[in-house]
Amino acid sequence: MFLEEYTEDTGIKVFHEDIETNHDDYNAQWLDQIFQEEERHFWFIARKEFIFNQMKKLIDSSAKIIEIGAGTGNVSRYLQQRGYSNLAVGEMHSNGLRYAKSYGIKECYQFDLLRAPFVDEFEVVCMFDVLEHIEDDHLALSNIYTILQKRGHLVLTVPSHMWLWNHDDIIAGHKRRYTRKELERKLNDAGFKVEISRYFFISIVPLLWVRKVLNRNKMKETCADNDEKSIALNALVNKVLLYITRLENRIENFLPNRFGGSLLVIASKR
Repeated sequence: MFLEEYTEDTGIKVFHEDIETNHDDYNAQWLDQIFQEEERHFWFIARKEFIFNQMKKLIDSSAKIIEIGAGTGNVSRYLQQRGYSNLAVGEMHSNGLRYAKSYGIKECYQFDLLRAPFVDEFEVVCMFDVLEHIEDDHLALSNIYTILQKRGHLVLTVPSHMWLWNHDDIIAGHKRRYTRKELERKLNDAGFKVEISRYFFISIVPLLWVRKVLNRNKMKETCADNDEKSIALNALVNKVLLYITRLENRIENFLPNRFGGSLLVIASKR
């Protein structure tokens, strides 16, 4: 059910057109750069493959799904291509939704999660590396609970461990990194039951630590100081890291679940 009226702009349902492009939680300009890199950057490729492998364990391919904070819709397109047929995307920046449209995603909603315009509308809400951008993550989880139908599921990924907090977190506009225990507690407090809770990007944790050490003198910089910062990698380095992270995805059941660069959780609505 929709709680608010919306306008239509080139097939995009617009609820909150007052959102600024340089929003404190996420700047729209990053989506233009991400669109250029996400089909070749190892991190985006390995992450969506890991997400799909976990989702297919619990989420039916016919479920009514919305990915909130979908960016360009790249992960949703990947899920669509692998059988998730009833999938919509939500994003506060319209430029991201225009990219999603170019990917062939039909249902696109522009809105602010903290003013969520839905109640009991979706069977599954996905949020991939979004929650860490939101200052009031409790309100965000509460609104997701309201958006979900009875016995619905939440699938989310977040960056993990504050001891990996680094210059790139600041540039990206992150408010925090999470541990399993902390995120599971917040989900329980919001009315969810955790079904799957799994660290990933375990293999690149040493590189993330080195990145933190090398950039320790830049920790006072802000997103505004790095508007043109590129996320592109050297082609050979990218190829090697893609091989390593894909190998990790294949053997993840045999790896310890104590730490990682990121964390995936699937939780059901109690």
